[in-house]
Amino acid sequence: METSSAVLTAAVPQAVPMDRRLLWTMTTATVLAVGNVYYSQPLLGVIAQTFGLSASAVGSVPMMSQLGYVAGLVLLTPLGDVLEKRGLLVTMLGLAAAALFAAGLAPTFPLFLAACVAIGLTAVLVQILIPFVAALSSPEERGRNLGVVLSAALVGVLISRTLSGFVATHLGWRGVYFAAGATMVGVAMTLRLGLPRYESSTRLTYPRLLQSLWTLQRDVPGLRAIALTGALMYAALSAFWASLAFFLSSDAYHQGPGTAGMFGLIGTVGALAANVTGRHAQRIGARRIVRACIVTMLAAFGVFAVFGTLWAGLIAGVVLLDLGAQAATVSNQTELYRLHPTAQTRLNTLYKMFYFVGGACGSALSAIAWDHAGWRGVCSVGGGFLVLAFVWEQIQARRAAASPAVI
Repeated sequence: METSSAVLTAAVPQAVPMDRRLLWTMTTATVLAVGNVYYSQPLLGVIAQTFGLSASAVGSVPMMSQLGYVAGLVLLTPLGDVLEKRGLLVTMLGLAAAALFAAGLAPTFPLFLAACVAIGLTAVLVQILIPFVAALSSPEERGRNLGVVLSAALVGVLISRTLSGFVATHLGWRGVYFAAGATMVGVAMTLRLGLPRYESSTRLTYPRLLQSLWTLQRDVPGLRAIALTGALMYAALSAFWASLAFFLSSDAYHQGPGTAGMFGLIGTVGALAANVTGRHAQRIGARRIVRACIVTMLAAFGVFAVFGTLWAGLIAGVVLLDLGAQAATVSNQTELYRLHPTAQTRLNTLYKMFYFVGGACGSALSAIAWDHAGWRGVCSVGGGFLVLAFVWEQIQARRAAASPAVI
């Protein structure tokens, strides 16, 4: 077996200051592409009605989308370190459009579920686009540019739920997928014309590229520590969003997908605040910020459990939940990219693999909890994941104190 240095080392191209127009082109593309996995969340109630399903059955939609995303992370995103990046992105955008159109046309739930897996599989293009920004940036501006595009990705996730609810109210849930597919075609054309060609300096065969993922996971302990925390926190976040549409359509509120989608807009307050927090991660310490974020999210689930039947309580909880989740994501990924500068796409791949496996678990357990224990059960699931995350972070802090080489 090759050593980690033989597998992972490659020359890093010398980047020059990025043109502002190029940065905003890539940022806009990130905002528009990042929401594909999340469009279904405000729609679960009406999708269940269309196909005559229970909450736990339709809860498999976000779970399968997230598992498709994990498969895409393993099989597709490592290609971002070896293939010409612009061509890879354009191809994946075309495949994403096809998957979205297939979801809108699906006549049966099994076919719709298969399309959702394909949507998740192709949505990983964002995880190629973000490291592409890092590769095109000079060292002096890399942190700032990553902050811009990561914040845009967070906002894109949140507003995608709002757009999904709005479009569904006027065009039906199938119209959401048709509109998203057309948007991906437009983004593909824009990137084909607006991005430079970028050939990677890494030369690995596909099997060895996949093997290098294992090498990274084995040899970079900081990656494992960060990734497990991210997975547990995203599981808690997904537990909330996977059941929100059911809660809002219940006797507590009697609201439809448009209202569920509006909570994504409320969450952007937390995302914007997270961008400010991320700028101070190095000074304060990324792990301290993440532990504070876990406590913030736990407080959100406490608010949901006690005051969730009140509009004010639900809104306050969403702001706290997304503030904690997004600030932690910025801190985690900023720290992650420093671990191995020549393998940023693969580091991101491994981090997001953990992340979306956690999300799939959170979505699945949330739907089961809703069917058996209602809203308090959902809050217990989310809070439980966060308790585990806090315990894990405390363990890592003690290891770091004993050995500074371990994060």
